[in-house]
Amino acid sequence: MSKKPKKSFNLFGLILVIFGVMYMFDICSDDKTNTNNLKTTKKAEKKQPLEWENIKKKHIKIIANEDAEPNLTRNFYFIIDGSGSMSERTGKDCGNSGAFTNKLEGAKWAVKTFLKNIPDDINIGLYIFDYYGKKEVVALSKNNREIFLNKIDKITPGGGTPLAEAIRYGTDRLIDEYKNQLGYGEFRLVVVTDGIASKIYEAAKYAATYGISLYSIGLCVDENHPLRKYSVSYKAADNFEALSEGLSETLAELPDFDVSEFEQNVEDNTEKN
Repeated sequence: MSKKPKKSFNLFGLILVIFGVMYMFDICSDDKTNTNNLKTTKKAEKKQPLEWENIKKKHIKIIANEDAEPNLTRNFYFIIDGSGSMSERTGKDCGNSGAFTNKLEGAKWAVKTFLKNIPDDINIGLYIFDYYGKKEVVALSKNNREIFLNKIDKITPGGGTPLAEAIRYGTDRLIDEYKNQLGYGEFRLVVVTDGIASKIYEAAKYAATYGISLYSIGLCVDENHPLRKYSVSYKAADNFEALSEGLSETLAELPDFDVSEFEQNVEDNTEKN
């Protein structure tokens, strides 16, 4: 009597089945992870404020007066932080240089170095907050370089960081000059700070709403500074050379104007007003 052959155990087939199950499990897990990541990303995007370029700009009404004169003058209004934290000593985490005793001394050097590169035909103004309070110390004009340098030298560290108030003030001064120039020229607000203050988002958005270009430099602060969202340019500087470079970048890519087109626009704008 013949015996029935024994069924052999197919080890290779079993291995294939196991790998197949594992592969399908990985696909399902990846799909679930990707879906969760997409939901998280969308949620995060909703929380983020509008970028500078996406903000709806408000029209600045221009009323011609005796003092108003159409011209292409470029305007740079500086806000320099002289708060108490600027008295902190430099070290490997900030400054990394033995040339300056504290952050403010290094910042002064960077600003004064930058000032040498500003063309004489640019209006500059200066607002500071320090131990003696908060105020405009140099009004927007061309022939004020020596006064500007003198005021920079006199900044004494102390007090809080009323940065939002300073940004609004600087914006208003630039808007005033915008009206005086009948809407022509270049208008930039340059902020140098080492701190984060309340209501910065609102103040920076205020500047952006009126089309004022905000250039911010954070000295030894996190790259995710609130000003980043509403600045045309934001630079995180952890040393004074980087701060100087950041200031120099505010002069980059200044637009070239067509004089003939400008003259025609002036004529049209004057007729409308």
